[in-house]
Amino acid sequence: MSQQTEISVYDTASTPVCSSCNRLIHPREKAVSFYCPNCGVVLIWRCHRCRKLSVKYKCPNCGFEGP
Repeated sequence: MSQQTEISVYDTASTPVCSSCNRLIHPREKAVSFYCPNCGVVLIWRCHRCRKLSVKYKCPNCGFEGP
């Protein structure tokens, strides 16, 4: 008796998006991710450029704004 297991090679992977400028973050980019410091629910992504320039971000859950 042989059991067959189907493996999908078409599983999708989502690319993170910067919470400040809304551009896609490249896997090798010096980006950072952290949960909102206020509510701790939303995962915030920041690209290297926005971190360097201190561009503000806003949490879509609680409205917290940070540099």
